[in-house]
Amino acid sequence: MANKLKLLAASLATAGLLAACGGGGGADTTPKAKVTSVKVMGDSLADSGTFGFKFTVQGSVLTGTGSTLIWPERIADQFSKSLCAYYRAGDENLTTYQEVSNCTNYAVGGGRVNPLDAPTSPKSVLVQIQTAAKAGFSAEDLVIIDGGANDAADVIGALIAAARGNSQPLNAMVAWLDSKAPGTSTALMTQAGGDASKFSGLAAGAYLQTLAKTLAGSIAQNVIAKGATRVAVLNVPAITKTPRFQMVLASIAQAAGGGEAGAAAATKQEAAFDGLVQVFNNQLAASLGGQSQVALVDFYTEFKSQISNPAQYDFDNVKDPVCPVTGVDGSGLPTYTFPTCTAVALSATPGKPSPDWWQHHVFADSFHPTPYGHQQLSQLVARSLSQKGWL
Repeated sequence: MANKLKLLAASLATAGLLAACGGGGGADTTPKAKVTSVKVMGDSLADSGTFGFKFTVQGSVLTGTGSTLIWPERIADQFSKSLCAYYRAGDENLTTYQEVSNCTNYAVGGGRVNPLDAPTSPKSVLVQIQTAAKAGFSAEDLVIIDGGANDAADVIGALIAAARGNSQPLNAMVAWLDSKAPGTSTALMTQAGGDASKFSGLAAGAYLQTLAKTLAGSIAQNVIAKGATRVAVLNVPAITKTPRFQMVLASIAQAAGGGEAGAAAATKQEAAFDGLVQVFNNQLAASLGGQSQVALVDFYTEFKSQISNPAQYDFDNVKDPVCPVTGVDGSGLPTYTFPTCTAVALSATPGKPSPDWWQHHVFADSFHPTPYGHQQLSQLVARSLSQKGWL
């Protein structure tokens, strides 16, 4: 019975996607807008295989036909288009990439609006946008952009490091702010009244706000001004709800003594971290607002809803990653190996109630969605495109 209900839910989800596209019930499923090319810029959430795999549970092959469809590929499929990775590298630590000119997914795993360690590399979403702009945009392109989640995670990590006595990551962000507007750090310190902790919070917010303005400015200058008329931009999801940050918050609670006091400390910290994500999202919305060429996709609100109301989305687990832990990083958090986290391997996991035990979890690892999570995200994007009359 459980499997039948899953199949029914999946059918209803597919029907919902068709309805968002003007189809279902025998209706015409032809997209409302002609799209000759789908062009993607972003991070691991949208990466079609820069490093030879996708950042989710793998299909029968790692990339290409037979691989897991991630959300931008599902959207492209609605227009009878396929995507492949423009940048190729054999290792996530490489700084050099091959470029495949006939591919139009420029997204790179680990992408940031501002990768402080490699600002001119393809891990910069801004560089991806500029590279795509050189190839040109047309009024019949659909451009999809996501970015900012890794930047927000970096900021949170920098604040935690600063609280523990290591101000180097935060200092790098402040230096970047000063490069954009000299004297920013002095002004923020004055505003903080010399309080180092308050200064850190102000600097973090200013950094993310400036990043959002910078991303929006690049979209205006290098995408819209270059001829694109249909641009879907995702905001940053509520990353504090991911297993990665729930583990960080648990450690904060423990450091605060556990119990009610620890829980209160973690709750307060989560609200502060989440507030920083909202700073980025609010500025992005303000900077992109009023532009008819832009569909702003509210991933933040949708993701929070998925975690709070999992049954509404047919999720049965919103906490536990399905991929096995394969190591531990320098901060003590678990690491995962995506190329070996396959659908076949997960379905063969001993001791599980059924082979499909993992299929309706939210998380593949501690930060990325499962294939079903990608399906849900594609449906959100499809609804946003439909509201603009593009799908």
